[in-house]
Amino acid sequence: MADLIQFPNGFGEQDIVAWGTTGLVCLDAASQPVIKTPHDDDNCRRVQVEKTIYERFDQRGGHSGLLRYYGPYDSGIRLELAPNWNLSSFLRKHPEIGIEQRLRWARQVTNALCFVHAANVIHGDLTLDNVFLTQDLDIKLADFGGSSMDGSDLLVSVHASHRYPGPLLSTAADIFSLGSTHYSIMTGKRPYQDLFEEEITALFKEGKFPETDTLGPIGAMIRNCWLVKYKRVVDVYKDIEDFSQGKSASTASTTNFFQLPLFLLVLTIGIIITITFSKPKARMQA
Repeated sequence: MADLIQFPNGFGEQDIVAWGTTGLVCLDAASQPVIKTPHDDDNCRRVQVEKTIYERFDQRGGHSGLLRYYGPYDSGIRLELAPNWNLSSFLRKHPEIGIEQRLRWARQVTNALCFVHAANVIHGDLTLDNVFLTQDLDIKLADFGGSSMDGSDLLVSVHASHRYPGPLLSTAADIFSLGSTHYSIMTGKRPYQDLFEEEITALFKEGKFPETDTLGPIGAMIRNCWLVKYKRVVDVYKDIEDFSQGKSASTASTTNFFQLPLFLLVLTIGIIITITFSKPKARMQA
């Protein structure tokens, strides 16, 4: 099997850390970046597309929510290692992750997508499988091998749970997928996870989506992504920021109350007790 694999120069079977439809990923143990290389000549185009897109990102200053690009290597590319791998597998292993961390991920992936769209790139395959995690659990949006830059064709097949029922080569399609990605972050599962792709496609075309009311404000944002009420991803990010800041302010108010000096807290309780027991009692009727 190993004899049939096109390894990057200087690497072998022992260096493989991931295997995808386009190519394989090998770890450069000496310096820690990974080498992403195509399986064969047919997949070279996708790796070259990804290389060109990462170069575009670098020209625009890069973004903390994207894997760092270290340049080409043979027929592949060198990228930052994300040691906690993708968010999909991480959530399966850690379903206990709390709401604050999940909201943080939703905010980070949305912020990264804002940068991507500003660079005139459509991701085209936004799922938790393509959202990676650093050692500090910060997200890194990745896998641009099938993406579109400056209106070029998409080279990717989108899973039905994240597939926009309209034109796929559009910001609307990415925003729709972002809604499904947020849903997956908050619930740990894909939309309509137990249904076949054909069934999901039919439901989406009818405008029928999973219930999100129980998710609170983030649920309303998810539904608005599916209904394409957002025209720009920056508007999604603004809503997440507003919600997060509101939640933080509420939490801060509660925290500040319990951080009052002890004598003020005792005084407050004493006043309440005094008022309560000093009220005249109603006379008993004969």
